[in-house]
Amino acid sequence: MVKLLRIEFRKQVSSSAFWILIVLHAIVITLISMNLNSFLNNANIMINDIPDLDLSLKPILQFPDVWQNLTYIAGYFKIILALIVISSVSNEFTNSTARQNIIDGMSRKQWLYSKLGLAKMLAFFSTLLIIFTGLSLGYTQGSEVEVAAIFERSDYIVAYFVQLLVYFIYALFLVSILKRTGLSVILLLVYDIILEPIISWSLPDQISTFLPMSTIDNLNTFPFTKYVDIGNQSVVSIEQLTWAVSYGIIFGILSFLVLKKKDL
Repeated sequence: MVKLLRIEFRKQVSSSAFWILIVLHAIVITLISMNLNSFLNNANIMINDIPDLDLSLKPILQFPDVWQNLTYIAGYFKIILALIVISSVSNEFTNSTARQNIIDGMSRKQWLYSKLGLAKMLAFFSTLLIIFTGLSLGYTQGSEVEVAAIFERSDYIVAYFVQLLVYFIYALFLVSILKRTGLSVILLLVYDIILEPIISWSLPDQISTFLPMSTIDNLNTFPFTKYVDIGNQSVVSIEQLTWAVSYGIIFGILSFLVLKKKDL
């Protein structure tokens, strides 16, 4: 597995698209983190008619809330890193690199493992970025920081990693079928933003909450309602986490079945 990761890493470091998207993702997360205070101050102006809702006084960027809040916001930008997975697989199909890897002795399963390794590396990179950003915000925004508070709600970091990984494997599954970057990105977004919500509306809540995108989104639901005394998810649901991991395994198996029969 380590050898496959090295091979995949060598492929990616020579790609300008890889570095552009990696840097873009890091810049977006960093800028959002740096400007959250400004956003909160502006939000105060817009909602100043609501009593007792001074967002600047809420521990949004302090431990332990920072982990849930930051991972929730960062989750909206997972598409940036998913583009790396999609473009990598698509380019290997288009340029016959995948075919050449198979001819050179790599099995289809090993080739898939290398792409799953890429998904893991990207999820791990983004998670480390969130940890670094969260620690920076937590220490600078809080007056007194207790060690226990730093680790409280850190389960959202694990949930964030799982959320990204499952999403990337889902993107891998789509591009394995379609082979084209544009079509894969369009279908990825259309299903997430349009199709699944439509399907959800036609199903009971007990069922719709376990649809693929709903499952990974529900790992961290909208966290800011707790600041207006509305009930909010305080810990990651083990049930949702189990379902998310299950979907990751299912999409991985489906990807292998597609690649097994597809003419590379």
